[in-house]
Amino acid sequence: MTAPSSKALIHAMIYMVLGVFCFSILDAVTKKLTEDYGTWQIIMLSRVVTITAMVISVGYQHRSVFAFRTGFLRTHMMRSVLVIATTWTFFECLRYIELADAIAIAFAAPLFITAMSGPILGEKVGWRRWSAVIIGFVGVVIAVEPGRHGIGVGAILALCAALTYAMGQIWLRPLVGREKGHNIIFYGTLFSWLASMWPALLEWQWPTPMGWLLFLIQGLCSTVAQIFMIRAFRVGEASLLAPLEYTALVWAGLFGYIFWDELPTIQVIGGAVLIIAASLYIAHREAMKRKA
Repeated sequence: MTAPSSKALIHAMIYMVLGVFCFSILDAVTKKLTEDYGTWQIIMLSRVVTITAMVISVGYQHRSVFAFRTGFLRTHMMRSVLVIATTWTFFECLRYIELADAIAIAFAAPLFITAMSGPILGEKVGWRRWSAVIIGFVGVVIAVEPGRHGIGVGAILALCAALTYAMGQIWLRPLVGREKGHNIIFYGTLFSWLASMWPALLEWQWPTPMGWLLFLIQGLCSTVAQIFMIRAFRVGEASLLAPLEYTALVWAGLFGYIFWDELPTIQVIGGAVLIIAASLYIAHREAMKRKA
């Protein structure tokens, strides 16, 4: 297998940056929606555009009703529980804390993945990565206790979102290389949409024209972001692309300042620096391990 060219790697990095930017818009729009709508309703309506786009796109590419056929339906259903938990806790945390705070705490997910990969998957985690995990969690402790708020509901929800996301990624590993990429996205989205319908109807508020527009933007950003991410990882390695994921904190700080006049505290920034540094080191060590 030939190594990707420099041009292809640049394209992968551009796709990654665009994907992170789209996800950042999604997060900002979601925070705006939480001001007027319930979390379950936001989850349900956010899935409609993604499911529709997936059906149209995959149907057009494969021209077959069997394009979504899978032999891992039970695995997809179990993973969707973690997808729902991640989505609900993260969307809900945006009601309580600033956008940049939520993103900084959510960056703890790679630390959880490394910490759990040993006992759950039986992977060997050396002392260097364990040291990085410990340093990263020190950053988490700093980030979840901003001077203005103390340890509150929002910070706990953001940390729970990082934990359930990490569990979902670990659950996903047995499917990598065995399941089609569009099925992983489709079934996680479909089952979370179905599960959110009943609680969404119980808290339903009929959206205004502006509300419908925000829901549409949210769904489109989710779909486009996932497409960009998939294209990025087709060429670039995780160790190359991982640093670009942390540009989300820049966008979160910018959107938070523009729309809510929010600025992250020194504690959140300091905690985020430790979390990001530890995560990047873990990604570096994993890349070296794969090459070895």
